[in-house]
Amino acid sequence: MSRILRKYNNKISQKYKAGKHNGIDIIGDNGKSNNSGYLDYIVAHTEGEVVGVVSNYKTNNPGSRDYGNYVKIKHPNGYYTLYAHMKYGSVTVKKGDKVEKGQVIGYMGNTGNSYGAHLHFEVRNTSDTKIDPTNYIDADLPSADAYKTFVKDLQEAIGANVDGIAGPETLSKTPTISTSTGWNHKAVRPLQVYLKSLGYDLGKCGVDGKFGKDMKACIKKYQKDQGLSIVDGVVTAKMYTWKKLLKLD
Repeated sequence: MSRILRKYNNKISQKYKAGKHNGIDIIGDNGKSNNSGYLDYIVAHTEGEVVGVVSNYKTNNPGSRDYGNYVKIKHPNGYYTLYAHMKYGSVTVKKGDKVEKGQVIGYMGNTGNSYGAHLHFEVRNTSDTKIDPTNYIDADLPSADAYKTFVKDLQEAIGANVDGIAGPETLSKTPTISTSTGWNHKAVRPLQVYLKSLGYDLGKCGVDGKFGKDMKACIKKYQKDQGLSIVDGVVTAKMYTWKKLLKLD
């Protein structure tokens, strides 16, 4: 059963594409029919606090950049989820409300930049940056401890002071990692574990401690998602990708 629909399973009608479609579009699927999908109540993916609500859209406006009626929730790990294009009059929460996992927050609709009733679902990280939500549709968001664990494991791998707090010393010892340089450095494994916790696809090799072509593609996607000017699949020592990963930018 879906984590964001009350009755039906998820049926993705449009996939995530960084910079162009920063979420996924969902309709209901009862598992028995091949029709275009079913409408459903929308529920909170995880407990949290409502930090944004718009509920005054009555119609759609195709071609605009509007979410229409939406709810944005901040979760205990610092991540956000956003549910858009809700039906007018269906939003059941207001800004500041505390919501529980599975609580109904509205109904699928056709408001804002929408060509037909559906749910547009987004996941954003602690920096409020939109990331691929596909891996989280029916799975937990990253643990609040994932970042601190990453920092400590990285510090141990690069010979920095192990305190779980990223700072100038940690950054100064970061290595260059690519398919040709440092591809088997001890820092690769904690990097892979952390990226996986953020929902990134490591490819068929998974967490293997080696920086191959799948990891290069993964890093390029991370760099693009973070809006970095250089998207080359290389984690250069002391530079921007490490700064983003360590939240030092």
